[in-house]
Amino acid sequence: MSVKFGDPVSVRNESILDYAESALFDGYYEPPISLEGLAQSTRANSTHSSAIFAKRNLLLAVMQIKSKDLLSRKDLKNFILDFRTFGNAYLNIIRNGFGKIVKLKHLPALYMRREEDLESHSFRTSNQTVYYPPGTVWSFNEYDVTQEIYGVPEWFATLSAVWLNEDATLFRRKYYMNGAHSGFLLYMNNANLSDKDEEEIIKALNSQKGLGNFKNLFINGKGKDTDKTKPELIPVGKIDARDEFLNIKNVSKGDILTAHRIPLELMSVVQDGFNTSTDLNKVDRIFYKNELLPIAESLIEVNDELRIDLLDINEYQAVE
Repeated sequence: MSVKFGDPVSVRNESILDYAESALFDGYYEPPISLEGLAQSTRANSTHSSAIFAKRNLLLAVMQIKSKDLLSRKDLKNFILDFRTFGNAYLNIIRNGFGKIVKLKHLPALYMRREEDLESHSFRTSNQTVYYPPGTVWSFNEYDVTQEIYGVPEWFATLSAVWLNEDATLFRRKYYMNGAHSGFLLYMNNANLSDKDEEEIIKALNSQKGLGNFKNLFINGKGKDTDKTKPELIPVGKIDARDEFLNIKNVSKGDILTAHRIPLELMSVVQDGFNTSTDLNKVDRIFYKNELLPIAESLIEVNDELRIDLLDINEYQAVE
């Protein structure tokens, strides 16, 4: 029995960088960018994914839930992850018969849409639609300067680096997977080969499927080359071109880390060209003050907007 994996394929299904305004469609507003594309980007690059989850975990550690009957730790965790991934996060507000809030449940941002009146929301998948009237959803959005209907993640500008990094990885995978079986010139000097035989050889050489796979060439000297009597495999790839892999990976990785603004020391990441500090307490305190605290202070606005005592911010604790 043999097992064969398919070619490495990009997680991209569309051009997410085709940024547009939020268009009104069938009674609801479409997001200005593909939410599916944003979700797929977290699977395209390990540094990008690690930064999103690291900041989610750090924010979760900062936040204190004062009433776990209203909001579970799991719902807050998913809520923050949605905010870091999409720039939008939603909580379903559940009230009792007297109008008092008794529960807040996380709603997946990937499928949430704002209705035409901008006060209602809907949960839309390919096979169902659930409407949420005004006052039943609390949304937390990263402000976008081009429109006010949906948020856009702060790291959006680094998507080109994410895709470039992924392309470099896929190219290298193709190179090793193809190995000696493709990416070469087959030279023969056989006058006895018929046209049909040559067509079969060419067909076999170019049987590698998939976008970006290496192309093979076939040349038959028809016995005219007296110096060459045996078939030869001549590689056509250039080692210096392949060596750009490391440069592309390092440069794009640096762009990704810059966009997420998480100190390498807190991610346990080593990156060429980036200076690190041996004083983790100093790094951690600055990150807490400049990055985590502003987001946490925005999150606790839910207390005032919903008139409940739900979230608070934990006091800073130094790294031991």
